Amino acid sequence: MNLTRITLRLLFLCLGLLVLQSCQQSQPSVSNSTVPSAPQPVARPLLSGVIKNVSMYPVPGQPDNLAISLVVSVENVGSDSVANGWSLEVSAPKIQNPKQLEPVRVNGVVELPGTKKTVDLAREDLALKTAEAPIAKSKQVEGVLTFVLPQASERAINSNSTSLILYFKDAAGNSYQTPKAVIGRKLAE
Repeated sequence: MNLTRITLRLLFLCLGLLVLQSCQQSQPSVSNSTVPSAPQPVARPLLSGVIKNVSMYPVPGQPDNLAISLVVSVENVGSDSVANGWSLEVSAPKIQNPKQLEPVRVNGVVELPGTKKTVDLAREDLALKTAEAPIAKSKQVEGVLTFVLPQASERAINSNSTSLILYFKDAAGNSYQTPKAVIGRKLAE
């Protein structure tokens, strides 16, 4: 009987060891190489713009339409990006609803009002400059955008109540706008 007890104990001990061993093998092991790292933030463009100069004049050959040329500076503090989707909102007391205007391409060399500087409008076209080459991080680009306001004269909108806001987008489709520029007030330097 003693031998049977010893045999049974050994049998139970062996079974216990087998169960214990199989439990250890089924436990997943964790190592540092299988733990995913925290996702890194995705860099995105971060643009800002400012209207530095406004010039208004009758469109040559179309005296009932007013051309508005803006000298604009755009800065990028995020990842490299183009700027596009330009539009100008003009709000004036003599205009029923604010007008959204698209830029037009202009050729010619003109003098900037209030300065002795001339600018080649075709070469300095901001819509072309910012669409062709991305604005690098911590860089800024300056250029000219021209818009045509139909059925308007300089005298009709040349007041402290007329405001301009320029809208644009980056390559990812994020929208931006310049601070409001009010005609008759000194603009940013």
